[in-house]
Amino acid sequence: MITAFKRKVTVKSGGLVSLRSNKLKPGTKAELIVLVEPVENSVERSMTGSDLLKSGLVGMWAERKDIGGSLEFACELRKEAEKRSR
Repeated sequence: MITAFKRKVTVKSGGLVSLRSNKLKPGTKAELIVLVEPVENSVERSMTGSDLLKSGLVGMWAERKDIGGSLEFACELRKEAEKRSR
């Protein structure tokens, strides 16, 4: 049987989140799912070109032998998508 706990908590320094319950026994296996509420009045900014370069996304497939040029690869993906039934 699965037991669920729902608690409103505040994230502490370093991203620390605490959950305590007398129903949680030492050695019990658990899976934790964290749902984060947006911070009021916060504005998410998009990535800049510099952010993108630092992210490791640019060039991540450079060593793949199964992908030719990016333009050719994108054209093939589009062709495959068009063939799919709706």
